[in-house]
Amino acid sequence: MQIAFSQHPPSVQWEPLPVPRLPGLMLWGWYRPQHLPSGMTIQIPPEVTAASQGGFPFTLGEILLAAGVDPMQLHSVSLFGAEWQPAAMITPYLQHAVPPCAPGIPAEIAVNVTEQMAGNWTGMPQQVPAATDAVAAEEESTGTGAMMYDRIESAWKVSLQMERQMSGLRKKLASVMKSLGKLDRELTPEERLASDREDRDAWQDARRWVRELSAKCHRELKSFDIGMTSGAGRRNAMEQLFKEVIEPRVPSNDLQTIHRDFETYRKDMTNLQKSMTAALQAASQNGTSRAQRILGTISRKIKARRAKLREPIGGTNMDKSVRRKS
Repeated sequence: MQIAFSQHPPSVQWEPLPVPRLPGLMLWGWYRPQHLPSGMTIQIPPEVTAASQGGFPFTLGEILLAAGVDPMQLHSVSLFGAEWQPAAMITPYLQHAVPPCAPGIPAEIAVNVTEQMAGNWTGMPQQVPAATDAVAAEEESTGTGAMMYDRIESAWKVSLQMERQMSGLRKKLASVMKSLGKLDRELTPEERLASDREDRDAWQDARRWVRELSAKCHRELKSFDIGMTSGAGRRNAMEQLFKEVIEPRVPSNDLQTIHRDFETYRKDMTNLQKSMTAALQAASQNGTSRAQRILGTISRKIKARRAKLREPIGGTNMDKSVRRKS
């Protein structure tokens, strides 16, 4: 019998997750990782991904069954690194085949669980309710008690997870900004002498990219440091509200408003994370890589010119024209 998620201890290594309907097909799960203590990560093996270009032969509902997660416990899902989607959006699609994973994207599914909603689940297949938008909206408007506290807590934990990830992104953005700053320079006399008009035009164009991308990185750093999702913005107020009301489960008649505020905050964090990631990728691809590629071309021409003039690299020998006059 499948162990229910609520009774499963944190994993110490990847655990096999057989799909009952597909003998021989094995997925892998990690229960309660440090970054998601109320959820788990499911990994689809590369060989299964390679053989499923048009879509996987199993559904998200079957994955939940294999993992011991009662569909009624489902709080939110992140599919292949995409933005977290709440259960109200995911539930109608639990019986649909999992879509294919784009090349280069880790084939991992993150599941966030509301454990307090668990019933006496036996691990037997259940008919997943065919939720409609109207039903989801009604549940959202009338949801109270433990379920609403759990949803708010889950939104806050996901936000904290993204905050840790963005702290890493911030370090990378600061580092790439330094690199961009060093690249925003004029060509040296030797570089100008060895390069042609096309090289010099390409370098001026690259410098424009470098300056624009450096400014974008600076804006993203500022948004993270002093924006609405920072300590100078809403972050401290949200944390205080969580510690004083949500974590101790203090009775409140304003839970729906609090839930909307935490969900809005989570979405703001998601948008900021996407923006920081895009800035970092652009700075690397269109900034440092572009500039270094042009400088590399000019550097090869410098070496070729030195060789033509029979001047050792790093040497101080005079060139041919000087030696002829002596």
